[in-house]
Amino acid sequence: MSPESSAENTMSCKPFELEYESVPMKRKRSPRLGYKFALLAGDFVAAIGGFLLGVWLTGQNISLWQDSGAILGLLALSLTTIAFFQTYSLYSYHLLFTRKKHLVSLAKSFCGSIITLGTILFLFNSTQLLETPFLVFVSTLLLAAVVFLFLSRFFWSHVLDLLVAIGIALLIVGLSGMGFTEGVPAIMTNGPVISICFLLAMVLLTASRIFMMHIIFNQWLRRRFRGQVVIAGSDQEANNIVNYIIEHNAPFWVVGTVGPKEKSGLESSVPKRRLGAIEQLPGIISQFKVDDIIITDEDVDKPRLIAMLDFCKSAGINAWFPPKLMPVIDIKIHIDNFCGLPMIRLCSQKNTWLFNKLKHSFDALISLVFFIIQLPLFAAVSLAVKLDSPGPVFYRTEAVGKNSKKFQMYKFRSMLQDAGNGIHKEFVTRLIKGEIGDTGDECQPLKITDDSRVTRVGKFLRKYSLDELPQLINVLKGDMSLVGPRPCLPYEYECYKEWCKKRVSVRAGITGLWQVTGRSSVSFEDMILLDLYYIYNRNLSMDFNILFETIFVVFGKKGAY
Repeated sequence: MSPESSAENTMSCKPFELEYESVPMKRKRSPRLGYKFALLAGDFVAAIGGFLLGVWLTGQNISLWQDSGAILGLLALSLTTIAFFQTYSLYSYHLLFTRKKHLVSLAKSFCGSIITLGTILFLFNSTQLLETPFLVFVSTLLLAAVVFLFLSRFFWSHVLDLLVAIGIALLIVGLSGMGFTEGVPAIMTNGPVISICFLLAMVLLTASRIFMMHIIFNQWLRRRFRGQVVIAGSDQEANNIVNYIIEHNAPFWVVGTVGPKEKSGLESSVPKRRLGAIEQLPGIISQFKVDDIIITDEDVDKPRLIAMLDFCKSAGINAWFPPKLMPVIDIKIHIDNFCGLPMIRLCSQKNTWLFNKLKHSFDALISLVFFIIQLPLFAAVSLAVKLDSPGPVFYRTEAVGKNSKKFQMYKFRSMLQDAGNGIHKEFVTRLIKGEIGDTGDECQPLKITDDSRVTRVGKFLRKYSLDELPQLINVLKGDMSLVGPRPCLPYEYECYKEWCKKRVSVRAGITGLWQVTGRSSVSFEDMILLDLYYIYNRNLSMDFNILFETIFVVFGKKGAY
């Protein structure tokens, strides 16, 4: 079957749709979300209260109240005690219901705070260091930051936390230097007093957390703050998850299951009834005010799965999967967990408009800076391409971008002039149909290798991905992003099944998740799943990590042909 006829058959199939007409009312947000504000308010009170109590016990309160700068400085120091709470998921409701897990996360957070306070005290008491010329001081810090950042990939996964702790310390010291015209208040350089204040703040924070989380939320207000969960599936995995939630007293209530009529529900320790078909999911979620959905049904087809994920995204609901349902995610990515169970999470997108604006601004700024910096390299590559073989320096081709809109994509020419795309078209068509990469050989490259059409310079450019440098122009024009699913060509897009076309719902990227996790060693469907994982979970932190990992992938020549 030709790609054209295949595309025609695909397009003729009616896409799966959920029954939005059945939604009786607009879904309201769960009242349990109020716990975050309560926890945050309690943390602020405990942190500041601990420092003020320490000042009072050490007899420093008389001199403190006479200096407004000292008060502000002390408040800044007190907030370092909760600086790492978000980093260690201390506001994630489903991870805090066990006291042991909660205390471990608190201990890790306090370790980061100790490093921050220690750095602040060291800098305040090292007057000679603070007198170092500003440019020398900043350059040394930047160099140290880069070294630590690269070491973190190979030796210690928490080096980044160390950098954050030092960064917070430098910020507080810098602001103090600008805010205190008469010098830093003596109390902020007093190590013993600050240590006592910090110790008291830790005690108050721990006591406050245990009381609020494990007595108020998990006992007194458990019914009000318990999340509602629906399970899509009636298999043994679904039964195991329900039993786990019940046995571990997790803060969730499984309201029932959705799925085919022949699957009546769950025979768990507390039986759960079938609420309806997958098509009726919007109405079910609205009726029961569902916060999360766990998908365990291995037989669910891709159109239904994508329809469910799209609805969850628009409704602000987290979708969870057991690792076996998406094995490529489990293998390639560090997975999340749901109440202690290893799970893959496709989270709801909040503030999408703001994220898109920030991402576009970040793309434009970084691309412009990098484009200017690499202009000499750009010129050298252009000269090499021109001298190596006759033809233009750039290769221009039509690509499919966001929302299926076509644009002109730029690359350095790495093949002979007028080489044609027949070989690539045939290869890609077979790859999308699953005729390539199904040999059981995990090391089999899923790219054309030893292509006689590639020039000598072209081989070098492809090996280090230098042929894609001109795509910075596409980013500056707004056609592409630095990070996103790789752009596809029109004849590739024509072969896509409907669920695969979801990958063009965002702007294409120069690099992406599957480039840094698999590149040419994953199948086509796995590539699509990795792209979908990025689309549903994308954030600026993930973009930074992908850009960072791309450096090692390129210089390691991983999957390059």
